[in-house]
Amino acid sequence: MKLKDLIDALAGEIENVQPQLAINLDDLLTQEPDHPAFMEALDQYSGQVQRMGEAMELAGFPGLQGVCSHVLENTLLLATQAPEERQPAIGFLQRWPALMVYYLRNLEDPSAAAGLLDHMRAAPHPMDEESILRAMHQLGAMPLQVNLPGEDGRSRRPVVAAPDDVALEVPEDADQKLMEGFFQEAPDQARNLVERVEKMLAGEADAEDLSAAKRAAHTLKGSGAIIGLRGLAALGHNFEDVLEHIEKMGGRVASPVADVLLDGAHCLEQMVAFVTGTDDYPEQALPVLQEVLDLANRIDRGEELDQLVQRAAHGEQPPVSVHADATVPGMEVAEADRTMPIRPAPGSVQRPAAAAGAALRVNLQRIEELFRVSAEVSVHTSAMEARIKQLADRARELLEQNLRVQKRLFELETVVDVRALTMMRARGNREESAAFDPLEMDQYNELHSTAHALMEESSDARMLSQRIEEDIAQLAGMQTRQQLLSRDLQHLVIGTRMTEVGVLESRLQRNVRTTSRATGKMATLTLHGASTLIDSDVLNRLAEPLLHLLRNAVDHGLEMPHERRRLGKPEVGSIVLEFSRQGQQVVLRCQDDGCGLDLLAIQRQAVERGLIKPDQALSEDDVARLVLMPGFSTREAVSEVSGRGVGMDVVRAWVEGMNGSIRVSSQPGKGCLVELRFAASLSTVQSLIVQAQEQRFALPSVQIEQAVPRGVGAFVLAGDRLQYHHNNRVLRAVRLAEVCGLPVDTEKPLEEYDAVITHVQDRLFVLAVDRLVDSRELLVKNPGRYARHVRGVAGLSILGDGSIAVHLDLVQMLEGWQDAGAIALPSRSSERKPQERPQATGVLVVDDALSVRNTLQQLVEDAGFCVQTARDGLEAIHAMRTFKPQVVVTDLEMPNMNGVELTMSLRSRDETRHLPIIMVTSRSQDKHRELAERAGVDLYITKPYNEAELLQAIRKVTTG
Repeated sequence: MKLKDLIDALAGEIENVQPQLAINLDDLLTQEPDHPAFMEALDQYSGQVQRMGEAMELAGFPGLQGVCSHVLENTLLLATQAPEERQPAIGFLQRWPALMVYYLRNLEDPSAAAGLLDHMRAAPHPMDEESILRAMHQLGAMPLQVNLPGEDGRSRRPVVAAPDDVALEVPEDADQKLMEGFFQEAPDQARNLVERVEKMLAGEADAEDLSAAKRAAHTLKGSGAIIGLRGLAALGHNFEDVLEHIEKMGGRVASPVADVLLDGAHCLEQMVAFVTGTDDYPEQALPVLQEVLDLANRIDRGEELDQLVQRAAHGEQPPVSVHADATVPGMEVAEADRTMPIRPAPGSVQRPAAAAGAALRVNLQRIEELFRVSAEVSVHTSAMEARIKQLADRARELLEQNLRVQKRLFELETVVDVRALTMMRARGNREESAAFDPLEMDQYNELHSTAHALMEESSDARMLSQRIEEDIAQLAGMQTRQQLLSRDLQHLVIGTRMTEVGVLESRLQRNVRTTSRATGKMATLTLHGASTLIDSDVLNRLAEPLLHLLRNAVDHGLEMPHERRRLGKPEVGSIVLEFSRQGQQVVLRCQDDGCGLDLLAIQRQAVERGLIKPDQALSEDDVARLVLMPGFSTREAVSEVSGRGVGMDVVRAWVEGMNGSIRVSSQPGKGCLVELRFAASLSTVQSLIVQAQEQRFALPSVQIEQAVPRGVGAFVLAGDRLQYHHNNRVLRAVRLAEVCGLPVDTEKPLEEYDAVITHVQDRLFVLAVDRLVDSRELLVKNPGRYARHVRGVAGLSILGDGSIAVHLDLVQMLEGWQDAGAIALPSRSSERKPQERPQATGVLVVDDALSVRNTLQQLVEDAGFCVQTARDGLEAIHAMRTFKPQVVVTDLEMPNMNGVELTMSLRSRDETRHLPIIMVTSRSQDKHRELAERAGVDLYITKPYNEAELLQAIRKVTTG
């Protein structure tokens, strides 16, 4: 009996027993569990289901056997339920036979299997997800089982692969639960298949590896079939047949067969990655499927694949037959040429030892929203930290203020005691018979008691200040813990965007094999650090430069096999691609063991193109960097692989776009090394925050060699060029403010600049900055569409104090400042003098009341003025040593030095003789006004004052 006939017979058998099953269900619904009719119906129904399962097992349909077993479990549950509780189970048992019959009659319809499995999932005792996934793959493989060769020996396997055979379009009606299972399981299955095949080709595989590879191919085939992914099902089906034949032959793999298996495994992995959205469509899918079909058809015809090994050993090309008619074996019409196999060396692929954990699919929009919220939490945590520090400073000021108040109270108590003693002595000098005035005694007692009460209140206020300070210290500790949790949350959220670089391995291996075939060379690619995590966006952008880098290594770096034999090297060249993390940056090293760079040819080509002068002296590293120039190539002929000078230019452009660095070094006869350094994530950047002309900038740490505070090195002007001397090195330098287009204070001494030594385009530049602020990991925000054309701005970050830090693209910022290997400064005539640039008017606010000082400061600052505060006249004079105000706003009554004394002191000095002074006081008497005017006050304002009038007065006295 043919398999299709057997399926028809099974469907007919189920249809025949359906009436009897319905009768049994009626008894199971109405009878009590201990009733003989119930027990007989249960025995008949469960026995019939069990026999169906045994029949499915004998027919080789494990998926349907699992369905029958699950139906049997739900049937036996009826014995534990009361009649009124059985309706859900009865409803489930009534529908499954029709669903199974529909599936058997419509094997090619993916919705048939999906409907049956959905019904199993909806059972009173539902089938678990693992069993659902297993049954899904097994049911999906059944349509392919029907297309196996029949008893007549005539193969129904296609001979020529068609484009439709590699289609990977997901049907619109694909079941979402099945797709979720595919997304969760298929990538691990594909990766497992590649690993097992690589072990087979390296000669390290055992029977378990062969069996595991076959199971993985079978699972992928079933997944593709049940979802409707024709390409995955077709390639997986034929691939599994080849693996089964190899298993029967004891695991021996012929050399050309090994090449086909490796291509097929990588193609299956890329197909899965394409469907899951992590890779491009495998353009090589059609030729790979054709090669696998050729092998499978040879196996069907009974040909020995070992013959291919013998022909390959004698230098002949292994034939791949294509038959014009599948029904007439032996009618070979053509043989396709094949090159020698290119296989990874044993142990060349480094993968994490631990298996991947369970995956969870989350909507990308939700991830982006989670990332946004995490960024806001980080910003607000930094702001909270700044506020708590400010609050701690205020608490210390309050404690100091209480100490001063207590000191004044001690003085008051002393004065009261002295006066009390004086009064007592005066009374003692009176006559003994003189009458005592009780009112005077009461007055003394009240004054004395009040002084002591004030002392006690001051002491209580001091204790309260200390408790507040302790509470703030505890709050600071909690905030530190909150900051750590916020940072952990941020890293975890960022981790959702991180991907292992190993996901690119299939494309990279395939790229090396394809390039080797095109050039007639032999190569292996060894990938180290495949578990290194990189932002998925960075990884997507990295793929193209890596492909160019590997093609360049094969085509330009490695020698032909016969030449490598002559040089005493292995015929198969080696390319090592190594990823590693150093802090927040990724280091990528691409090393080959080829001939190295032809520095003489590179220099000669550069001279011919006018890139360098014939007599220009260059180091070997400088000559090697010439290969990064746009359109530079030493090849005279253009081929499909190289000759256009595009590859290394793409790599250089990508590195510059990532604010990274690239280094090229070579050893003649030993190979070439290309090292790339770039940030692991575009969303967070470890940055050095600096300040130039009151603006804060963030410089990427990946491009910073060292931050040097003032006094360690020295800036020196050599003509019109700025240099920096540090550690016996003379480096080119430039003011950061000037690079950013900000006004430069030419009168500021060079000794007052801090230095940032940067590494840009393999050159060292020094940036002179006003101040080194901080170094931290910052969340980068897009500057928005209005700033997309601003050159040199890579993004923005909000700092803890609410200020904005501008992230600079140093490659773009320093472009144009390089002249003959140095950074030239513009002429001094282009620099603006300090007095020419607009500055905020300086206002000095002097008042002993903290609340008044804060109110005035906030009012004047909001009006656009630069404000400094002082508590009395002495502190104001001290503040004016570093702060040069254009107007002074002072109170009249203050300790140590009042407003009138401050005004007289300022008027007595030449530098402040004409400084405008505004007095704001609560004293409204004419004598106080006249006193202030005689001292030299320009404007006298009494409290409460009108804010608008005060601001107008400040503007009036400053503008004259």
